[in-house]
Amino acid sequence: MPQRYFLKGLLLGAGLLAAGAVHAQQLAPDSVRHPHPLLFKAGLRLTHFRYAHDSKSWQFLLPLSLGAEFRVAPRLGFYTQLETDLSASSSSGRRRGAQANAVTAAGVALGVRYYYGHAARTASPFGRYLALEGSAEWEQLTDARWVTTSGSGRRRTTPAVLTPGVYALWGVQHRLRGHSWYDLSAGAGVLAPAYYNFERPASRWNVGGQATIRLFFGL
Repeated sequence: MPQRYFLKGLLLGAGLLAAGAVHAQQLAPDSVRHPHPLLFKAGLRLTHFRYAHDSKSWQFLLPLSLGAEFRVAPRLGFYTQLETDLSASSSSGRRRGAQANAVTAAGVALGVRYYYGHAARTASPFGRYLALEGSAEWEQLTDARWVTTSGSGRRRTTPAVLTPGVYALWGVQHRLRGHSWYDLSAGAGVLAPAYYNFERPASRWNVGGQATIRLFFGL
């Protein structure tokens, strides 16, 4: 999944990351307005947001993002992230009505961030950072297959893949207004062999990249 969205997120995020880095140097007073070391996050991973339609069908993908970050030192913080892609679609013709919402992808991540480039007066969760992140991402594959089941013959199923990985990231996190925040990051990492739900794990390690834009409500 990281490779799938890498190019799209990189093109969109490159300019914003550069602008955010400059913006980070100008907002040091945020450290006074947000002294609490714990930040709860709820919002959207905009690089996964998608809507498509034609004359017979439409599809909408809502990428939810939940997380928490705890600053153990003015420049050092640990964080966790849980993200899901909720899909809704509708088609006419033989397939009538709207399909129920489905989780097409999900991911969980744990990591550590080192903030730099601003005065370290308090444990305020803002500014430019370097991060090391471990993650596991699950995704439904688009090609449904027939599998054999005991007592019921064969049935059609949509396989899924689970891919663990470790990433080194550069990013910037800042307050927009009030409790609105943005978090932009990009980096590269190593992906462990993927595990498929009805096949053996793949035996090959891969190199992957990611570029992510998150807009969230933080407390």
